[in-house]
Amino acid sequence: MTAIPQPDRAPDATAAGTLPIRPFRAVRYDIERIGNLAAVLGPPDDVPDAAQAAALAARHLYHCLHLEIPDPDGRGFTQAAQQYRAWRSEGVLLREHEPACYLYAHRFLLDGRPSERLGVFLAAALDPVAGAQLLPHEGTTPELVERRLRQLEAVQAHAGAVYAIWAGDGALRQVLEAIVRTEPPLWSVTVNGDEHRLWAVSGARAHELAALVISRPLVIADGHHRYAAAQRLAERARVGGRSVDPRSWVPVHVVDAADPALVVRPIHRVLSWLPCDWDTLRAHLARHAAVDSLAPRPLDGVVQLASDLARSRRPHVLVLHRQELLAVELPTGVDGEPDAVVVDRLLLRHVCALDAATIERVVTYTPDTSEAAAAVQSGRAVLAVLLRPTPLATVLARAQAGQLLPPKTTYFFPKLPQGIVFYDLADPLTLG
Repeated sequence: MTAIPQPDRAPDATAAGTLPIRPFRAVRYDIERIGNLAAVLGPPDDVPDAAQAAALAARHLYHCLHLEIPDPDGRGFTQAAQQYRAWRSEGVLLREHEPACYLYAHRFLLDGRPSERLGVFLAAALDPVAGAQLLPHEGTTPELVERRLRQLEAVQAHAGAVYAIWAGDGALRQVLEAIVRTEPPLWSVTVNGDEHRLWAVSGARAHELAALVISRPLVIADGHHRYAAAQRLAERARVGGRSVDPRSWVPVHVVDAADPALVVRPIHRVLSWLPCDWDTLRAHLARHAAVDSLAPRPLDGVVQLASDLARSRRPHVLVLHRQELLAVELPTGVDGEPDAVVVDRLLLRHVCALDAATIERVVTYTPDTSEAAAAVQSGRAVLAVLLRPTPLATVLARAQAGQLLPPKTTYFFPKLPQGIVFYDLADPLTLG
């Protein structure tokens, strides 16, 4: 059995009830009842819209995305709540016998090479003073927070978790690797070529693992709206601090910042309309940035060029128009601003003179370079701006300094699926 080392500045792991990070009793699918676990796992809540979620959920009676589908009025989640409670009462979902931390391994291909990201599910206290103090790195949209809050209040369960980065030096990854090497998983399943595995770590080792996790800052990678909604739910329920009421905690999935399979991808901007002709816009851009015209390339050539750009230390972006491909060297951002922030301010708002309402109408976003370039080359879009990824170190530093990035700045890959473990907000034994 793998021992878990305790860092010098970790809290006392023996005082488990005092830690703002702790194990919990997950609710999990009964694999014997489900049969194929791959058929019920879903993408994270920020990926599918309501129509996409409904289409995916229709593939299986117990698909986790049934809990994401609103009622016909578009606001309530009464039907989703009824389904979750039915799944619990019928034994489709079973609660663990004891609190545990749940180690999750996701094996996938990264640039054609096998990679495996390791993380651990725990519960984090939401109290603003005595809680786990998860640090956001980007802002939220009020409408999405409100939607998630309505869903949590109705269903009384999380099917997903807040995905957080442990701002450490690799110690957490080493501990998780040792468990993966020496202990059998609860289950292993392959979904679209990716392998997913889960372990449960209970007893004293679970509290030691929680103490290790809380010894470093935690920065939210994905799940900002889930976290904000969980905070509001705790406030409405008048619970907080180290209460054992499950509503005063939120499930988190923690990955070491030193994990070699932790990937931050850029989010490209794709425009369906421009306010003026290309020559005028190009000339305006050239007054504010160094612009080089590149030889035309087929789709795979543009994708390769963007891949090369991603490794550049200079603030370059590619601007792909129907008539031309440009390499644009951006002016240096203020205080190390990511390229996405400079592009939105300089290119979208100043050069193109787009206001917020117009940006929402004519700009779409994708982390897929091929998709962005193909949209222009096929005529479905008039312009694509291909960006470099924001360095993880920049994300962590700005979060710890309290400097939020705007939405659509980072894309953490691969996304954390829903349905691996559920966190029940109404079960008094969730934390006991």
